[in-house]
Amino acid sequence: MRDPICLHARLAVTDGLTHQPIHPLNPATADTAVAAGETCAHGAADLPPGRRSDMSPTTHDSLARGHRVREFVCAYRTLRDDQGQAVRLPTKALSDPRIAAATLAPLLAGETVEVFAVACLSPRHQLLAWHVLSRGTRSSTSISLPDVFVPACLTPGTTALLVMHNHPSGDPTPSPDDARLTLRLAQAADILDIPLLDHLIVGDAGRYFSFREAGALNAQIADGVRA
Repeated sequence: MRDPICLHARLAVTDGLTHQPIHPLNPATADTAVAAGETCAHGAADLPPGRRSDMSPTTHDSLARGHRVREFVCAYRTLRDDQGQAVRLPTKALSDPRIAAATLAPLLAGETVEVFAVACLSPRHQLLAWHVLSRGTRSSTSISLPDVFVPACLTPGTTALLVMHNHPSGDPTPSPDDARLTLRLAQAADILDIPLLDHLIVGDAGRYFSFREAGALNAQIADGVRA
C-alpha cells in the first residue's frame, strides 16, 4: 500500500458550454470579470452613444452570458454484484475486528488486485455506506489521504470510519507502507474528529489483520504526537 503525497489543483467547475473554470468571486469582482470579457469581445465602435469603453456593462444581456450555477447533490445507489443482484450483508455492529472482517471481506472476495475501501459507520457501528476508493496492482494501490474522508463527510449519520484493503497474495500481514498509512489516517481522523475505528487487511481463507486488535492504532498516534 503506497501513500503518495498528492498535490491537488484548485477545483474548477464549467457550465458545459465553455472551458473556462468558475472561481468564487464577490459581486464587484464578478462585474469586473464580465466587463473584461465584454471589452475583449467588442471594440469601442460597437459601444452605444455616451458609453465609454471603460464602463462596465450591467444589462441583463451581459449577465446572461455568465456561467450557470451548479448545485452539488450527493446520491447513493444499491451495491450490486457481477450478476446485477443487490448485495446484502448481515446487520451487525462492526466494533469487533473479527466480526467486521467476516462481514466486509466478501465485498473484496475474488479481487486479483489490491482494492482500498472505506466503510462509513453509524453510532452503533453498523454499515451506512461503502465506497471503493482505489484499485491498484497485485502488490500496491495508491491512496489520496483527503479522499479517504470524503465519504464520511458526505454520509449523514457517520460517526466513525473503518478502512479496509485486501492482499491478493492471501497473506494479510501488513507492510511498512500499510503501517505508515494507518498512522497518517489516524492522525488525520483525530484532527477531523471522525474516529478511525480500524484498518483491516483481509487475505484468503478468512485470514485478516486488524491494526486495532493489534493495539497499533493508539500506539502509532502516540508515537506520531511524540515525534
